[in-house]
Amino acid sequence: MDLNFNKIIQHPDDQIITLSPENVIVIQTIDNHFNSILQLTRHKETFQLIKNPQFYKRLSVKEQLNFFIKWYDSPVSLKDILTQFHLLDEQDTRIQKLKTEMIQRLAFAQTAIATTEYVVAFNPFIEASNENIHLFHKLINQLKHAQRSLMVVTSRIEDAFIVQPNILSLKASGLEKILTESTSDEECLSAIIPRKLKVKVDDKTIFVTIQDIEYIESHDGKVIIMIEQEKFLYDSTLSKAEILLQDQGFYRCHRSYVVNLNKISEIINWSKNTYSIVLDNVNQDKIPLSRTKYADIQDRIVKL
Repeated sequence: MDLNFNKIIQHPDDQIITLSPENVIVIQTIDNHFNSILQLTRHKETFQLIKNPQFYKRLSVKEQLNFFIKWYDSPVSLKDILTQFHLLDEQDTRIQKLKTEMIQRLAFAQTAIATTEYVVAFNPFIEASNENIHLFHKLINQLKHAQRSLMVVTSRIEDAFIVQPNILSLKASGLEKILTESTSDEECLSAIIPRKLKVKVDDKTIFVTIQDIEYIESHDGKVIIMIEQEKFLYDSTLSKAEILLQDQGFYRCHRSYVVNLNKISEIINWSKNTYSIVLDNVNQDKIPLSRTKYADIQDRIVKL
């Protein structure tokens, strides 16, 4: 299937993506584009995995899944689906009584049951537990094995990196590969170790305490400092920030991220090539970790 995004972004040239079983497509874009992408991908051979799926709330989980199996004329067994998506304990629970986490699992199960050739998933990790993220990765492998094509659309770049390292961005200028900053910046920096960094918020310049920083992100040519869900613009490069802060417990965990090692609560391995760092904050934010850094960062955390 070929999808042309030029009408969505009003681009004069074709912006075509081809969905195929061989490659998972991951696109990060703004929320305003989601409805247009929903319309673009609405097709009888496409299953759309959305945040608030429509289920029959008076049915039990088991009854709803049986309905899907018959509706799609699917060869899967009910027991296998209940087991795969960790729904055995909830199989007799009415859907109206399910928690959000279980509703999401039921949606993943419906995706697996469907016999459509294509699957488009919209923000599958919003409010997702770690266990559900693992289940989604298992679903990815199942779709590949069944020769079904998958495209994931996210509004958060961190979520895009949870799926795989190679992602696209849909912007007004067109579809672009996410280019991350190189680590080859070897410019000399002052030997003085700072306690604060100068950042910008709107038209103000403020000074933030370095140890309050959770992580620093480079995206779309901007360097953003994150502190307790607040974003601050840092007028420098990620490589300079890395060199400046490396002796203060900060680590370049990914080409686009520098993390405060003291703010890490755990590291999760989603798949063979996909890792995330979980931060010790209210939202337990997840930021990507490069596969090559997996062992090194653990050693550094232990030695703090």
